[in-house]
Amino acid sequence: MKEKELIYRAKCGDKDALGEIIEKYYSDIYSFLCRRIGDKSYAEDLTQDVFLKFSVSLPQYKEQNKLKSYLFAIAVNSSHDYFRKNKEAPVENEFDNVSNKTQFEKNLEKAQMVKNAVMSLSPKQRDVVLLRYYHDMKIKEIAEILDMPQSTVKTQLYRGEKNLKNLLKGEIED
Repeated sequence: MKEKELIYRAKCGDKDALGEIIEKYYSDIYSFLCRRIGDKSYAEDLTQDVFLKFSVSLPQYKEQNKLKSYLFAIAVNSSHDYFRKNKEAPVENEFDNVSNKTQFEKNLEKAQMVKNAVMSLSPKQRDVVLLRYYHDMKIKEIAEILDMPQSTVKTQLYRGEKNLKNLLKGEIED
């Protein structure tokens, strides 16, 4: 079923259509929020909050942009609210420095280093990097979601990439 038809049916009170929309986008929003805030349980709560806000705002939703962009914009704003309330984001440290690590543990440790490096970026750079590389969005989509010019998105992406390279220099073998 086409997205516009789903939205129309959901606006008319069709709970099945709303359920289809939620089912279609839930995992994308959840995975973005997991990466954005670094805590799975808070990400679940925020994902629920995103879809609650969406369902409440549905009558006012205007189909100017893609629904996916609209939902990601709500997710970005919800994550900003989360960080305002919780000044420090939790960072999990999964492994101690042990010399006898298996390759699997080494790979997990590298992934944790990348995660920590991404989490240390400024909020704008972090959002742009997550949306671009973890959710494979185009610059135009990111600009819509974050409500900023495409040139600003490109600048933040460039700076984020540069900062990640500096943070991870020597830490992760190519």
